[in-house]
Amino acid sequence: MRPQSIEWVEVLPSFGRKKNQKFLLEKLKRENVLVRKVDDFHRRMLPKGAVHQGICARALVFWETSLDEIIDRAFSSRNTIVICDQIEDPQNLGALIRAAVAFFAAGIVIPQKQNAPINGTVVKASSGALFHARICTTKSIFSAIEEMQEKSIFTVGLDAKGETPIYRLGTRGPCCLVLGSESKGIRKNLKRRLDTLASIPINPVLDSLNVSNAASVALYELNKKKQ
Repeated sequence: MRPQSIEWVEVLPSFGRKKNQKFLLEKLKRENVLVRKVDDFHRRMLPKGAVHQGICARALVFWETSLDEIIDRAFSSRNTIVICDQIEDPQNLGALIRAAVAFFAAGIVIPQKQNAPINGTVVKASSGALFHARICTTKSIFSAIEEMQEKSIFTVGLDAKGETPIYRLGTRGPCCLVLGSESKGIRKNLKRRLDTLASIPINPVLDSLNVSNAASVALYELNKKKQ
């Protein structure tokens, strides 16, 4: 939890009876976070489909950062930058963010348009990983790729038809992993801009993995080479 990013918290009258709920309220009090009791959460602008469990909070957008900062983090840690090219499903985006955090990604870059936005569904699907992520929202994925290549960051697209298996990539420095949409993969004109395309060998009875599962495998392999 990042108390400095929380504007206020609202709870139902029944919240606080359980031990873990009481512990959370005490922690919020210690951090001087405003907590208000309300009779219900109607008209509270909760995300569609949100399961509130008796408590909700209004938080600032604390995960946003610049591309320059992500690039700096990639060089200092030698970890991978993840680019999402039109990931449409917020559940997949949330799971992908969790995979990126799990495997020490330097940051995640997503386009402003034609991509699932960061919303309550994404936060929930990330299972808390968003609180540890650094995300850059950019107007142009192409410009972001170009800037990384100018700074000698190796760019690799994950593609079912990629000639190089992901475990054979020989990069030890910072690199950028590009992941395409669930239905179409990486756009063709973006593929041509990348340094290489890599694949994950799987059972031929399947076409591909879910994008978040594929991200987990690829990030594990890329991270392993830097040990």
